[in-house]
Amino acid sequence: MDLLAAPQNIPLHCDICDKKPDFSDVSHLLTHVASKGHLSSYYKMKVRSGSDNVARKAVEDYDEWYANWNVDELMRERMHQKEKKKVSGGGAASRRSSAGQSDESQY
Repeated sequence: MDLLAAPQNIPLHCDICDKKPDFSDVSHLLTHVASKGHLSSYYKMKVRSGSDNVARKAVEDYDEWYANWNVDELMRERMHQKEKKKVSGGGAASRRSSAGQSDESQY
């Protein structure tokens, strides 16, 4: 699946995280879904869902959204694209400069 051809009406919103962020496109949404902050929020909500009906509903809604919009397939495609970039040398690391690093960080 091509990320550019991803479902155009996928809700670009995260109801799991406290700030309930909105995203401008699928790429930013996927970056968020893979982030440590989002994964931590999801895990905490999942733990609370055992005794908190609001948390349980939020997790159920999120899991349904994730499945309905095939987010796992979008994430796999994104990981595949990043691996291809890494192999070809086109990753973000090759664009970064060491100009802002101190001498200590280079040793």
